[in-house]
Amino acid sequence: MPRPPLISREAAVAEAVRVLDDEGVGALSMRRIAQRLGVSSPSLYKHFRDLDDVLDAVADAIIEEITSQLPHDTTSWRHELDQLARRYRDTFRNHPHALALVMRRPVRSESSLAGLNAVLQILLDDGWSAARAARALLLVESFAFGAALTSASAGFAGEVGAGFPALSAALSGSHPKLRLGSEDFEHGLELLLDGIAAELSPANDERR
Repeated sequence: MPRPPLISREAAVAEAVRVLDDEGVGALSMRRIAQRLGVSSPSLYKHFRDLDDVLDAVADAIIEEITSQLPHDTTSWRHELDQLARRYRDTFRNHPHALALVMRRPVRSESSLAGLNAVLQILLDDGWSAARAARALLLVESFAFGAALTSASAGFAGEVGAGFPALSAALSGSHPKLRLGSEDFEHGLELLLDGIAAELSPANDERR
């Protein structure tokens, strides 16, 4: 009778996410994950083909964290897209090293695909065309990715000199490191959703 694996795939993925959070994407290796789990590296190959397979699984886990918490409010496309943007922001705030990884890996898991499908279905059920629904989703995702990237910016190395007067003036105000703050996020998201409502929502077609 074959011996059961020492660890589950779910436990290995969860530990890989913790390695990513604690040590960055460069630290993700079969050896490091196994070391932290207290098992040998070959144990991981019962669940994963190679490190690329692990990285895909980690990216899927991050996307699932975003989509699994969405309300899927079938009465309001705006609330759904608003919550999607916030889930992206909150998830990448919790996993700042995941941003570059997620942007480079394909979405594979059924639950991740189901979550994105549910978002689009809400728009389709509200009378949106598939093309407009896709554009709205991409605009919100692009804003959320950009917001996560900008809020984690390292800023500038040293003082910005007088040779850059416009930049110096901007940095002397409410954005000393030119990072996106919570107020900026709220303002930007409201402007984006207002624009989507005005330009893409079928409710406004007759007014144009």
